[in-house]
Amino acid sequence: MSESGLSAAALLAEIRSESLHNFLSSVRSETSPPGLTHIPALDTHLASVNKTLPIPREWPLNRGDVLEVQGPAASGKTHLVYHMLITCLLPERRLDVELGGWGAAAILIDTDGKSNIRRLHELLMSRLRSFLGDDDPLDAGTSIEDLATEYLQHLHVLRPTSSTQLAITLLNLQHYHATNTRLQDKEIGLLAIDSLSAFYWRDRYALEQLRDAADNQSRGSLPPNPIHHVLKALAKFRTSHRPVILMTNWGLNPLAKPSANGEPGSPFYRQHLHPFPAPFEPHGAAEAISNLEASQPTGQNATARSGTRSRHSDAILPLHHHITLHPSPIDPFPVSFSLADALRHEDMRAVLVKKGEIRALVRTPGRATIGEFTFRIGEREVLVDADEAT
Repeated sequence: MSESGLSAAALLAEIRSESLHNFLSSVRSETSPPGLTHIPALDTHLASVNKTLPIPREWPLNRGDVLEVQGPAASGKTHLVYHMLITCLLPERRLDVELGGWGAAAILIDTDGKSNIRRLHELLMSRLRSFLGDDDPLDAGTSIEDLATEYLQHLHVLRPTSSTQLAITLLNLQHYHATNTRLQDKEIGLLAIDSLSAFYWRDRYALEQLRDAADNQSRGSLPPNPIHHVLKALAKFRTSHRPVILMTNWGLNPLAKPSANGEPGSPFYRQHLHPFPAPFEPHGAAEAISNLEASQPTGQNATARSGTRSRHSDAILPLHHHITLHPSPIDPFPVSFSLADALRHEDMRAVLVKKGEIRALVRTPGRATIGEFTFRIGEREVLVDADEAT
């Protein structure tokens, strides 16, 4: 009798309970994609990756996808975030005009304290003008500026000032979504963090101080890196709400530096945040790919099993795609150039500098193929794929 009782208890322990919200989020993630990124080359690459999943899909992004954007300073990370925020905030259509947005709310966690809402508003107006012209032809009483302001009402900007505050903010998002009157009736389509590295040096210094003060016996009980709590909170919110998660990260240390004999360095960077997923480095590849596989459906009954999968993935954050940004280099003048030669080429170089093209390389854990797209940051717009306006 006791053995059967233990067996029943063991069986009950295997049954995971979850909220209706979590269940519906899981169902939507399997059946309803968030939408396009409206970067054609990126959409094409991501869709090709999705076709190779255990359950092939025709769309580029899945609900709950996690994307990291890494690059040096002034490489366009924040403007890529702006582009994705606008795509999320715009509706799919306005009456008879296709706008191609996700029609969802977005949350921007501005850890650097540098997000420029005026700039975002300007970019949003530019995108609207590309569809509607200078004035909304569907409503003579609504200006493009008013329409952009209306859509920005669905953007929520939060500004934590430490890793601990960031983790607490993420843990509180579910309650914030349920109780905020401007948000509770909208789906959160995008959660963007710009930047995940904002508190890196401060956290590193604090941990080194603790490590130096501890003796050999007490070092094993030192607190984990604060980023650990951030990742756990992110994973929890991903499980409950399934937004697309977009995080920017500094590019500090190249995987390989240029050699003395002239061989170029690697265009990619090492992961300096720990224990953040590092799927493209030997020490982190196996774990990151395992986490990614655990987050994906594997068969026809995937939705029914999503609760079981989430039991194993609540404490981990998968990384689905990694984007590395680099401003396109402008070659220096040859040593043989005279001052007159340099002056003759000055206008050409000025055009290249003003063009400000940024190259993006897209990698997916477990895939050998690397996607590529380019975009430019204009005075009033972000231009993708060289000459195609968004």
